[in-house]
Amino acid sequence: MKKLTTLLVAAGMVAAASAPASAVDVKVDGRYQFQFQTGSEGFHGQNTDYAIQRLRLGMTFIASENLSGYLQLQAGTYDWGDDTAGNNGKVTMRQSYIDWVVPGSDIKVRLGRHAFDLPSYASVSPMIADLVADGVVVSVPFAERYDVTAFWTRMARGANGLGDTTDINTPKYDLFGLTGTASFDTFTVSPWAIYGSKGHTDGFEPSNLTDQGNISGKGRANIMIFGAGMEWKPFDPVTLALDAAYGRTHYSDSHDQEGWYAVGKAAYALDFAEPTLLAWYASGDRKGRDANSGQIPIIYGDFNGTNTYFDNTFGPVGGHRYSFGGTWGVSAQLNGMSFISNLSHDFSVTYIGGTNSKYNGGDAYGDGYNYLTTEDSAVEFDLLSTYQIYKNLTAALELAYIIEDFDTSTSHGRSGAGYDDDWRAALHFEYKF
Repeated sequence: MKKLTTLLVAAGMVAAASAPASAVDVKVDGRYQFQFQTGSEGFHGQNTDYAIQRLRLGMTFIASENLSGYLQLQAGTYDWGDDTAGNNGKVTMRQSYIDWVVPGSDIKVRLGRHAFDLPSYASVSPMIADLVADGVVVSVPFAERYDVTAFWTRMARGANGLGDTTDINTPKYDLFGLTGTASFDTFTVSPWAIYGSKGHTDGFEPSNLTDQGNISGKGRANIMIFGAGMEWKPFDPVTLALDAAYGRTHYSDSHDQEGWYAVGKAAYALDFAEPTLLAWYASGDRKGRDANSGQIPIIYGDFNGTNTYFDNTFGPVGGHRYSFGGTWGVSAQLNGMSFISNLSHDFSVTYIGGTNSKYNGGDAYGDGYNYLTTEDSAVEFDLLSTYQIYKNLTAALELAYIIEDFDTSTSHGRSGAGYDDDWRAALHFEYKF
C-alpha cells in the first residue's frame, strides 16, 4: 500500500511539473494616513476640528516583464467617531488595470481604471491631476529622447446626467488626449491636447470625479484644450519651469467658455534649502456673462500654490479649493530647510488675487472666498515641518494663516456679509511602504 501511495505521489509531482506555469509574483504597496486638524472654515470664523484616517493598499501581479496587473483598494477617508454602524469606513476599488507590451514592439498599453496626470513641471497639473477614471492609455517610445502617449477616458456617468445613472444610455462624457515628451540634457518639453465630448444635460452637477473642474454649462458640450509644460536647467543649481494652456468649451444651451493659464517657477538649490519663486495667472470671467465664461475649462485639476487656500496639503484633506481658475498670484518659498537630521521645513508667503470681473458675484457665481474678483485678494503664510521617525514613518505639522481682503460691497453683487481671516493647524502621520 505504501509503495502504491509513493507511486501515486510521484506521478502527481511529474504531472504538476509538466503542466504550464501560471504563477505570478505579487508586490504589495500601501499608504496609511492619519490627520488631526483644527482651524476656521470658509473665512467665517467657525472653528472646526476632526481626526481622519485613510488607507490605500495596492497589489501588483507580475506575470513577466511584459505583463502585469494592479489592484488598489481604499478604506476611508474616515472621520473618527462618525462610524455609528461600524461600516462607514467602507473599502472601495480605487484602481484596477493591466499593463502589457504589444508583442514584438516597445508599445505599452494600460487598460482599466487608473490614476493619471498630464505633464506638468511648475506645479501639479492644473488641468488633470491624479484623475482616477476608466480608459485606455497607449505609450509609444521613439529612440531614447521621445515618446508619444494617447489616451481615452470615460468619466463617471453620475456626473453626466440628471437621470438614472445605471442606464447604459445615460449621456456619456469622453475625453481623448495626446501627449508627447522630448527630453534633452538640460531641457524637457511636453506638449499635449485634449478633446472632450459631453452628452446633453440640463446642468453639469459635479460629483466626486469632477468637483476639481469647472465645466458647468448646460446642454451638449465639445471641449478642446491645448497646453504644454517645459523645464530648463541652464546650470546645476537653477531650475526654470513653465506650464501653459488655452481651452474652449462650446455648450449647446449656454454661453461658451474660453480662457487660458500660465504657471512659472524659478528655483535655486542651496546646501540647506531651495529658494523658489512661483507665479501664475488664470483668466477670469468677463462682465455680464454666465459663470466661468472667461475661465479656461478645467477637467480635474489641482494646484500647489498654497497649503490652505489651495490644496498643497501633506495629508488627505486640505484647503478650500483645487481649481485656480479666475485667480493670479505670486509665492515666495523657502523649501527643504534642514538644520537637524531627519527634520525639514517648507515656508512660503503667497499673494492671491482675482481675475474675474468685479461686477460678478452673488449666488450665480459663488461665495467670496472661492470666486475672486479683481476687487478681492488674500495673503497666505504657510509652514510645513516634516520629521522622519523611521524609514517608512513620517510625522508632519502644517500651520497656515490667511489674511483676507474680500470685497463685500453690494454694488458688485455680493451680499455685504463680512469675512474673517482664516487659519489651519494639522498634525499628520504617514506610514508608506
